[in-house]
Amino acid sequence: MERTDAIRRDAADPSTPVDSVRTTRSFDASKATHALLPRWLRRRALTVDCTTDRERYAPDDPIHLRVTVRNRLPVPLRLRTAAPVPWTWAVDGVDRASTVDSLPPASGTFEIARRERKTFDTLWHQRVRVAPDEWVAADPGEHRLSARLLVDDPRLAASTTVRIE
Repeated sequence: MERTDAIRRDAADPSTPVDSVRTTRSFDASKATHALLPRWLRRRALTVDCTTDRERYAPDDPIHLRVTVRNRLPVPLRLRTAAPVPWTWAVDGVDRASTVDSLPPASGTFEIARRERKTFDTLWHQRVRVAPDEWVAADPGEHRLSARLLVDDPRLAASTTVRIE
């Protein structure tokens, strides 16, 4: 008699019935899509949105910045990042509102499940760091807050404008 269930077996003893074998095999879909989908398609499947809770702020009011990344594909995605963190933000082009800090040199990965939305939040206290121990208040007027994924595609970014009165 031919055994048609032999391919599913993972036991050392060939006489062990299939039902008693409790081995599970996992399949990492994000690794598979990373290997199978072209980089341009993985990047194009993502959208980035940047919002604040208001458009106008009084001086010294903290500004809540929310960044949402959405995967439009029905498969999970994995992208390599230029730093261990998946995203960064900037105020008027100054990364993380600091002229002192720089991103860590190590790389990382960003994983997002199928059709998932990931949300990142940060607060900007209307200050820009100009020295290791010196912060300067932002001038009144309009300021552009932007966020971007730390991947090699500049299109994975968004911005919004706030006004300090």
